[in-house]
Amino acid sequence: MDDSSGLSFGHISYVTLESVLQVVIVAFSGFWCAYTGLLPKQGQKVISRLNVDVFTPCLIFSKLARSLSLAKILEIAVIPVFYAMTTGVSFMSGKLMSRILGLDKDESNFVVANSIFGNSNSLPVSLTVSLAYTLPGLLWDEIKDDNRDNVASRGILYLLIFQQIGHVLRWSYGYNTLMRWSGDRGHPSIASVSEQLEVPDSEAGRSETPSGISARSYSSLYKLKGKVMKMWEKIQAVMNPPLWAMVISVFVASVHPIQHEFFSKNGFINNTLSDAIKELGALSIPLILVVLGSNLYPSQDTPQMTRNHKKMVLGSIVGRMILPSCFMLPVIALAVKYIKVSILDDPIFLVCGFILTISPPAIQLTQITQLNEFFEAEMASVLFWGYVVLSLPISIFGVTAAMTVLKWAA
Repeated sequence: MDDSSGLSFGHISYVTLESVLQVVIVAFSGFWCAYTGLLPKQGQKVISRLNVDVFTPCLIFSKLARSLSLAKILEIAVIPVFYAMTTGVSFMSGKLMSRILGLDKDESNFVVANSIFGNSNSLPVSLTVSLAYTLPGLLWDEIKDDNRDNVASRGILYLLIFQQIGHVLRWSYGYNTLMRWSGDRGHPSIASVSEQLEVPDSEAGRSETPSGISARSYSSLYKLKGKVMKMWEKIQAVMNPPLWAMVISVFVASVHPIQHEFFSKNGFINNTLSDAIKELGALSIPLILVVLGSNLYPSQDTPQMTRNHKKMVLGSIVGRMILPSCFMLPVIALAVKYIKVSILDDPIFLVCGFILTISPPAIQLTQITQLNEFFEAEMASVLFWGYVVLSLPISIFGVTAAMTVLKWAA
């Protein structure tokens, strides 16, 4: 283990400040683009769509398919348990705040979504990498000749697995349910193709049918077609480009020859397709931050959708960054102290756990609200308070608490 005597509140604060400012500077470029009119509202939506359909899937594949293996899946089995606990606590926090503030169904869903979907990508990754190379006391004594590079790699892997689980829930339950109009506020859902295709038997009987097919048989075929289309709609509703990228990544990672061909072998596929996917994926996080900054600029094209704007913002921030920490941080600390199992003994896992628990709402929620045209003004306010106002002090508190617990647990 390296010496931890050099640890100080000022040093932790400085390192955390550097990491957070990386995010702020990139996001400010997006704010400037919106302010000057270079990136109007429609342009933001185009970038969000490009990110969802192209750049984010490439990022997921390039990171997940390369780093995963069947052995690592078994070793990091504790992370899904940690994710389930964190999500459950955050869900209850969002529900509690919604009830206290008296929000309706759609407003409550918005608060719950912001509570359970924290940033596990840009801010935690940059912060974890910076801490891995600067803070003392993060080497794991169970690994022979552990070094800073290994610490950073393990931290990224822990965050990567956590964020991929979060991606699945965010782009399924979040995208299709929590951050979509329920229809109770004058925003009815689009009728399904199958409903449009179904016709009454009487209508089918009067329609022209192919030679040799009775009207009733034709009606049955028509209804069967509607059911098939409805089933396909359900698959499309759940599966989107990021989720398809995850499925393909797990398949590639599970079949070692294919994974070797994509990432380990210095051959044609690795030097062409894999490198191209990596380059496309590298655009994802900067563009997300640019859109984040542009969303922070007030626009007349984004009306305030509800009179409960301030309540929704307050509920989202408290439900995401305050209440879950009160429960989860002591639980993580006790687990690290008394449960010597798997990666719980790894110092960087403790740091990652604290950072994830106190992280602001996910930046990618801006993409979902734009695509679904769902409380966009409220989302911009949540991100402003979460990143511009609270991100730095809460991050400093989280990292300082993590290092204090690390010394106590040791």
